[in-house]
Amino acid sequence: MCPPLSGRIVGSRGPRVPLLIAGAGITASGVLAMLVTRSIHPSYTLLALAYTLFGLGFGFVNAPITDTAVAGLPRDRAGVAAAVAATSRQVGSAIGIAAIGAVVAAGSRAAPWWIIAGCGLAVLALSAVTAGRRSPGGAGRGATDVNSEQSKPVSRTAR
Repeated sequence: MCPPLSGRIVGSRGPRVPLLIAGAGITASGVLAMLVTRSIHPSYTLLALAYTLFGLGFGFVNAPITDTAVAGLPRDRAGVAAAVAATSRQVGSAIGIAAIGAVVAAGSRAAPWWIIAGCGLAVLALSAVTAGRRSPGGAGRGATDVNSEQSKPVSRTAR
């Protein structure tokens, strides 16, 4: 539900809004989950809300990252940039899971949630500082390129 909506927002308004939503969702989920784990009688409603906010945040983060990675590049290099962004996201997820697993194995209950909240704050801060309203040549350029390609006559000799 969130990734297609994030993609539409990136296409119409640029990457900043989805990144701000993602950072806020991830930060709020980490703080809520930390509060739930510190409670003597945890609230399953708060835990469900924390997980929902976490999913919302991660759902909104992928489209703007990919848009930002390919913005301003020539069309023949956009695929490579998107692949590098996707690979980096997967490697980062694996390292994050391993790091949080190590913290949990060390016996800490609240520290993993502080790490998640800190990562959400990093997304929030970096998107507020770096992501402009529209990426130069991002989604708008892609739509123009597709439209211009469709209007070109197809040559039988070019096949």
